[in-house]
Amino acid sequence: MRIFIIIVSVFLVSVSCRNDKTATEVDSFTLSVQAKNFPDSTKVVLYNRDIDKDIDSAFVVNERFDFSGTVALPSLSYLNFYDKNGKPLEPYIFFFLENTNMSVTGEYSDFLNAKVTGSEQTDLYTVYNAISQDNDTSNRFQKEVDFLYANANSQMALTELLYKKKQISKDSLLFFYEKLDTINTNSIKGQELLTYAKAIDIQAGDRFRDIKGADLEGKQHKISDYAGKVILLDFWAAGCRPCRLQNKKEFPELIKKFSKDDLVLISYSLDTDKKSWKQSSEKDNINWLNISDLQGMKGDNVSKYAVTAIPNSFLINQEGIIVRSFIGFTEGTNTIEKEINKLLE
Repeated sequence: MRIFIIIVSVFLVSVSCRNDKTATEVDSFTLSVQAKNFPDSTKVVLYNRDIDKDIDSAFVVNERFDFSGTVALPSLSYLNFYDKNGKPLEPYIFFFLENTNMSVTGEYSDFLNAKVTGSEQTDLYTVYNAISQDNDTSNRFQKEVDFLYANANSQMALTELLYKKKQISKDSLLFFYEKLDTINTNSIKGQELLTYAKAIDIQAGDRFRDIKGADLEGKQHKISDYAGKVILLDFWAAGCRPCRLQNKKEFPELIKKFSKDDLVLISYSLDTDKKSWKQSSEKDNINWLNISDLQGMKGDNVSKYAVTAIPNSFLINQEGIIVRSFIGFTEGTNTIEKEINKLLE
């Protein structure tokens, strides 16, 4: 309760003072980097963490390199370095990439602490990190939360709040969400926050929650259609690398090992674009039940299972009870197969 009350007071102050901009002033970015003591031919990769994708690459020439492009919203990004043989180098830096003119200046031996200028989101991130490293641990968490709520309408605050979401009451998270402007409300992170805050927690021992979706041919399916069988319900998306690996490596093996009478595998896509969903399904050779409501993280179905990270699978037994959930994919563990075997013994 203390967190909620303090959050309210801080947020009300910030709302009265903030600038109500609804769009960035420019629609592209430039990133100019001075990389002191980096040898020529060092490869640099610009990685956008928000979309889990390398978006550009360059080579160091005379201790400099540049990037330009555009991002939909400020995004947590990394610069990763590789030698001429492709071996990762120790130096790296993370910052918020946004549509503005940015510069980075740093030394090879301490590039993590390179100076980043031109990015308001990175400036906020720097202040936040200083709070996070405060030696006074007695109220450090409270200071972090207060700062995030005071700077609510920023992708930086949304990013960090999502990291801390399980430490903050859902009522407080909903209060935060309701005060966001339209851009942040409709952003991927804004929708992820809303989905989590509205979701009813689910755990092993709970009865499954019925959801429905259409396959690529438009036919509707419900989880309850397959009651009485072991069901593996997996949430995934086209842009999720671990999901795609699991589609190609683990799930085909389950289909080979278990008959349709023993196991029903249901892939539930969180894509919002049917073309992307279809193309990725075809590339992954998905030949098992594959459905979606094309609502992404906004849909009620994803809320029913409190999905906040993918791949996320739920194993449901013959009595309709959730036995276990699995987050992520690690090749070669066979954990899901072992759990299914237990149910079929």
